Amino acid sequence: MKSVALLVLSLAAARAQDTRTVVEPHYPEPCATLPAPFTAPGGALPESAEKAPETVHIQAAIDACPAGKAVVLAPDGPRNIFLAGPLRLKAGVTLLVQSGTALFASRNPRDYDVQPGSCGIVAAARGAGCKPFLLAENAPGAGIMGEGSIDGRGGAELVGQKVSWWDLAHQAKVLDQSQAVPRLIVVRHSDGFTLYRITLRNSPNFHVGVEQTDGFTAWGVKIQTPKTARNTDGIDPSSSTNVTIAYCDIATGDDNVAIKTGATGAASHMSILHDHFYSGHGMSIGSGTAGGVNAVRVNDLSIDGADNGIRIKSDRSRGGVVEDVVYDNVCMRNVANPIVLNTMYTTLPGDKLPIYRNIVLHDVHAVTPGWVTFLGLDAEHRMQVMLDNVVVDAFPQEQLTAHNAVLMTMHGGNVLVGDKPGEPAPPLGCTGRFAAFPDLSHAPAAAVTVPPEDPTFYVAASGTGDYYSIQRAIDVAPAGATISIAPGIYRERLSVSKPNIHLRSANPDPRKTVIVFDANGGTLNSATVAVTGDGFTAENLTIANDFNATHEQTAQGSQALALMVTADRAVFRHMRFLGNQDTLYAGTPRCTASADHSCATARQYFADCYVEGNVDFIFGNSKAVFERCEIQSTPHGPGGYITAQSKNASDEDSVYVFDHCKLTGAPGAAHVWLGRPWRPYAAVVYLNTEMGAHIEPAGWREWHPGETKSLETAFYAEYNSTGPGAHPNERDPHGKHLSAAEAAKFEPQRVLAGADHWDPIAK
Repeated sequence: MKSVALLVLSLAAARAQDTRTVVEPHYPEPCATLPAPFTAPGGALPESAEKAPETVHIQAAIDACPAGKAVVLAPDGPRNIFLAGPLRLKAGVTLLVQSGTALFASRNPRDYDVQPGSCGIVAAARGAGCKPFLLAENAPGAGIMGEGSIDGRGGAELVGQKVSWWDLAHQAKVLDQSQAVPRLIVVRHSDGFTLYRITLRNSPNFHVGVEQTDGFTAWGVKIQTPKTARNTDGIDPSSSTNVTIAYCDIATGDDNVAIKTGATGAASHMSILHDHFYSGHGMSIGSGTAGGVNAVRVNDLSIDGADNGIRIKSDRSRGGVVEDVVYDNVCMRNVANPIVLNTMYTTLPGDKLPIYRNIVLHDVHAVTPGWVTFLGLDAEHRMQVMLDNVVVDAFPQEQLTAHNAVLMTMHGGNVLVGDKPGEPAPPLGCTGRFAAFPDLSHAPAAAVTVPPEDPTFYVAASGTGDYYSIQRAIDVAPAGATISIAPGIYRERLSVSKPNIHLRSANPDPRKTVIVFDANGGTLNSATVAVTGDGFTAENLTIANDFNATHEQTAQGSQALALMVTADRAVFRHMRFLGNQDTLYAGTPRCTASADHSCATARQYFADCYVEGNVDFIFGNSKAVFERCEIQSTPHGPGGYITAQSKNASDEDSVYVFDHCKLTGAPGAAHVWLGRPWRPYAAVVYLNTEMGAHIEPAGWREWHPGETKSLETAFYAEYNSTGPGAHPNERDPHGKHLSAAEAAKFEPQRVLAGADHWDPIAK
């Protein structure tokens, strides 16, 4: 496919940048030079060294150093490693690590405790946490410099624990909880702070956090941490002003740079210049934007191999105005999401409206295809973006998402994807722009275990996962992927067409993880979740359509599906399906002469599930087995129907089987029939099912009594029904009472086996 450009009005002059005149820093004169006490063959220190860190020695030198000078960490013959616990920098004093020398961070969580036992844990609630390794607080003019390195050893086993800092971070993601791990460097209330030429490696968490600081420079800094190490942001300026990040190389496991704000004030006047980003989550603003972000310029940036390129993220729980932001001269390669501007980064509720305006992208070129997203808040709060010569090569139109966004184009429309009439400007040239990450083989590095690639896709409404949207994860995931969904409410519609997708919640209570929408677009066009990909599985989730909760349910036009599944070999375990009319459609796809699949009836298995509704709320034409499920009828007018099976010809083998289920009625539910035939050959069998008093004695009813005669051709049967709704002697004569031998033919494994001998029950 040819390149596709998003074309707009000419770019106005950009003034957004650091208001300082920033030049390359220089090394200050030393006040003290400390010789390295340790060696680390293969990156591992001897156990004796681990028990004798140099924390006190280094801290004393910093405390004694006069402003304007530097404490130098230097090699001593073959010894080139320092080991320390948390250190506090002093106003005007620089910590300078010489070439070939490394400062290792302690692996002992107790060294970082803010309160006893507060560090090195995973917990449901955020606690007191950890001290950073290097802290500059109220230390104006301080700095960290040198050709050496600082290594947080995030992937090394912790003292007294069988996990690393990175392992804890991954556990927290899986459980959707908080991890207490230290940041490598925190700069707080320290105006005029400088990072110069230093290499930062393997941070347990963020490498550099800059908070409420006026004047911060990172020049020639190299940051290298595995892409699988979670929450290891490169440089995060927060509620700070006059920031320059220049000539830096950043490869990490989260945002390469993330500009953030909160209640502590705005982030403004920032220049990100002449940088190279590699693995990571890109050049980000947010997700904290409550204090506002403005006057930012990004110029001469290459991004190679990151998950995201240009990204602005916020939501209703954070809000804030992001404006006067310019991206200029940006090249991207192998970036999954070259542009992501999203005001709904999470589904957390709130009344803080994120507003994006006067955002400019000029001369931006992604030389490989990827997703482009402009997602504004709503029609009244559209984001405002100007795009000038923004090109994504081989761009598939289906990978553009643009809602509630004013993308200012030459044609005056909201969104234009296509080639500019006449002679378009050539895309920004990116030849030679993608430099290899600097060679660090000469620098001592700590021995760490790199976290393996986790094939699971993690979704969390809170933003702590890989994705906030389940559908976005489905879109990106390959066939056969597992998508883990953290507890929360996800108001979105899902379409699953890829085979063998597995949706699950780690929380065993399905009430904690809810997928809900309120569509009402006809019988088969309203589903909250539509599954057509064979081999689908889902567990521990609630799928709901709440249309009738906010709209009056009438006799006609109230179809509002929670689930539509036409996939073969679909399995649902420990699920809840909530709706009213037409809650769950279990069907078979239509087969045509041109179809590339057989017309065999689709098979679906529901185990230990809860299905709620009132009219025809389990319907369709598949072979579906419901085992140990609770089927609850809710009140509806003169009565309700549990099933509306739609077998249409006598030679079809579709059937619904309910085995060891329980039919219950919510307060007010009465006159409920076991089923009515949607098609003439409907087939429904209840085995060993407990039936409540709400079930009508006749059990089965005609689709339109007095008008249709489908009961004569339908197959409705029961075996060993119990409870006050069983009424064995009062059923409609068209219903059949099975013998034990006849009932055995409808055992779940027999019904579902098919030619491929599928057996979901044994798994």
